[in-house]
Amino acid sequence: MIKAKRLIEIYNFVEDKEIVSVKEISNLLNTSLVTVRRDLKLLEQKGLINRSHGGAISVKYQQDLPYMFRELKEVENKKIIGKAAASFIKDGDCIFLDSGSTLALMSPYLKGKTGLHIITTSIQIINELINEPRITLISIGGTVNSDTNSVIGPMAEKELMELQFQKAFLGVSGIYLEKGIFNADVSVAALQKIIVEKSEEIYVLADHTKFNKNALVQITTLDKVKMIITDNKISDEIVDIFNKKDISLIKAR
Repeated sequence: MIKAKRLIEIYNFVEDKEIVSVKEISNLLNTSLVTVRRDLKLLEQKGLINRSHGGAISVKYQQDLPYMFRELKEVENKKIIGKAAASFIKDGDCIFLDSGSTLALMSPYLKGKTGLHIITTSIQIINELINEPRITLISIGGTVNSDTNSVIGPMAEKELMELQFQKAFLGVSGIYLEKGIFNADVSVAALQKIIVEKSEEIYVLADHTKFNKNALVQITTLDKVKMIITDNKISDEIVDIFNKKDISLIKAR
């Protein structure tokens, strides 16, 4: 296959699938992995795709903004979601709080509760709750990631594997009814997959902009999620669709 035609085929494949691996492209075009990687680099230089570790992502695909920008988006809605989520935490619970702007805005509503054991990877949550005498705050160790304002990596993964949680509260990049919850950050997604396995109940905090969107990594399917808490900008139609599928989706007010 001539180069120009191959590039067009790759571009169309990425646009159609949104996320593809180098191996998938290689199999599709019967082309070597080396050639595919070289073609992907060229397409990225032209601004037609985004490369990822081991593949490519459509430029139209949902990606997370850096934490400092996400923190400024949908702030009031995220506060409402956070307050509602905090109401599901009882004195004495052992919980995991994920990193992310919505979770950070949830943490102030936990002040005043007693006997909580809170495990987190979020630097902002640690700073928010560090002086609460009736809360046992456990910080997971690992590599500090300024994009997520949290700790990530193998050390964090190893520590989380040793723990168990009654409830876990997760932030996500996207929610898709038929496929589940997603995160655009591979390192954060690796931790979230562990949390899903180690928690009795999973609560997902997501503003209305996160629905009907995929992202790079699928965390889990929605049958593993106890509840999704969102803001009141979500349409009643979406709420009805989720609830008819026996997925608990509530509007925070």
